[in-house]
Amino acid sequence: MNRLGILFAGQGAQHADMGVGWTAADPVAAKTLAEASRILGYDLPDLLTSADGRLDETLFAQPAIVVSSLLAFQSLWRSTGIRPDAYAGFSLGEWTALGASGTFDFEHLLKFVQIRAHAMQAAAKANPGAMAAILGLADLQVCDVCAEATRPGSYVIAANFNCPGQIVVSGHADAVGRAADLARAAGAKRVVMLNVSGAFHTGLMHSAAERLALALAGAEPFPASAPVYSNVTAMPYGKDELLRLLPLQITSPVLFEQTIKNMVSSGITHFLEIGPGSALSGFVRKISLDLPVARLDGPEDLANVKGWLKEHGFSE
Repeated sequence: MNRLGILFAGQGAQHADMGVGWTAADPVAAKTLAEASRILGYDLPDLLTSADGRLDETLFAQPAIVVSSLLAFQSLWRSTGIRPDAYAGFSLGEWTALGASGTFDFEHLLKFVQIRAHAMQAAAKANPGAMAAILGLADLQVCDVCAEATRPGSYVIAANFNCPGQIVVSGHADAVGRAADLARAAGAKRVVMLNVSGAFHTGLMHSAAERLALALAGAEPFPASAPVYSNVTAMPYGKDELLRLLPLQITSPVLFEQTIKNMVSSGITHFLEIGPGSALSGFVRKISLDLPVARLDGPEDLANVKGWLKEHGFSE
């Protein structure tokens, strides 16, 4: 029996006009965007169509990606009635998964995401760092490179385990530079410095994690409509784990490859990436060529996705 896993995009996938097309394709989308603007305190459609660089700032990128991804998911749900069997997201995308699964209502979700974005941008400013993607080395090789590049007061860790042969390292800028040189010497096919403002998924984000934990104190999540997988554990959230693990997600590595493997072990047979970009679809294909995967970004993708869902028995 086929079972569907939904994957949501993370920060870095944003692009101009993302999500805006849904307002023409789905009458409810415009109301959702207006509600998001009220909650966030600024004109979200204006942000999404701007060319002033705000969309690349953590403060604005995170809420914008979550809302855009939810517009796509909700439009698909209204037109097909799909019932996903599991959800996951890459870092920020995990919050979109929590919204899609009904774990948080829309207003609380966006308020928490906005606090997260504020806190992470402030932490990046207070504790500057860097990130780099290392391609072509095994996990242990990258971990060894990070250990060798670390010095007292200057460290780098493996922060994103994306797929076989693609790991992102994160930490102090000088340590990341040393790790990049060591990775090339160890035979890495490529090392790509990422255009980010801080060392995400490391201890340099500790202040952001603390601020999010304070905001989440006393929150009362709803039961999820299907399991939501945690980046921290690569397993579905267990009872009473959510509020403890969400702050840790900011400082912990993203175990994306292991998450996909665990979803497959649990019975997921097909994956649908929702939101801007196509990075997660590429990761899934590199994890296993046997895994069918599709993607939904804008309404121009909707007809193909609906056909794909029908073909594999997920909709009528």
